[in-house]
Amino acid sequence: MNTIKAISIFSLLSIFFFSAMSQHKHTKGTLFIIGGGTAGDTLQHNILKEANWQKHDGIVVVTLASSIAQESFEYNNDAFKKFTGEESIHFDSASIHDAKKIEALKKAKIIYLGGGAQDRFMHLIENTQIGKIISEAYTKGALIAGTSAGAAVMSKMMITGNGLIDTVYAATFEIMKKGNLEITTGLGLLDSVIIDQHFVVRSRYNRLLSAQFEFPSYQCIGIDESTAIIIKNNVARVTGEGQVIVLNNARLNHITHTNSFNGSASISIFTAGNTFPIKDKASD
Repeated sequence: MNTIKAISIFSLLSIFFFSAMSQHKHTKGTLFIIGGGTAGDTLQHNILKEANWQKHDGIVVVTLASSIAQESFEYNNDAFKKFTGEESIHFDSASIHDAKKIEALKKAKIIYLGGGAQDRFMHLIENTQIGKIISEAYTKGALIAGTSAGAAVMSKMMITGNGLIDTVYAATFEIMKKGNLEITTGLGLLDSVIIDQHFVVRSRYNRLLSAQFEFPSYQCIGIDESTAIIIKNNVARVTGEGQVIVLNNARLNHITHTNSFNGSASISIFTAGNTFPIKDKASD
């Protein structure tokens, strides 16, 4: 009997230990994903608040997506400095192999990914440890913020903005056809979500609907300008001036002879204060 009790106690302790280890493994920081446009004082202040920023906590502004990196940094540095009184650290393409800048990135309380071109960002960090460092910082509790291209790179499945059939660039897709949407690999901070930005202003429904039908197991989220979702523990909360569009549950009936989609999907529209669950393979 004592042996049985001992085994039972050991089993319970083992379950508790591995459960605790599992929870620790999945403990993450916060994602603050902005749909582009003017962030404004409110969103910048909310970033600091959500990160529980304290005096001398590091803020790193990453401008790898931008073709005007210095201007991008100065704009965002001034925006944060208005509230912190401190300088942010600029992480540009020259910083990728700079040991001091890399160490600052590892220790940052806030990592802010600026706008530009998301494929430029991912190309610059290819074959480096930068993506891994950002992911580990998030896992350890940092707040990762991103706007425009910096929002798009959050996903594992990243929309580049390019069409593969209709190759003339436009703010929104003019067609919804199988094989037109170009998807490449992003940072993977969201493993089952595809992000699109400037969403309502640029009417990017065709683009995101294409993503939903091409990848029906993914949750597709379109974030408008001056609007953000704050993700913590797989729950998103909307903040800002605009709307967030969420596409789910695509059911593709068939592809027509012209490669057009025929099917249905659910659509939800959220505004400031609303919350909704974020799909995550770890929680499925």
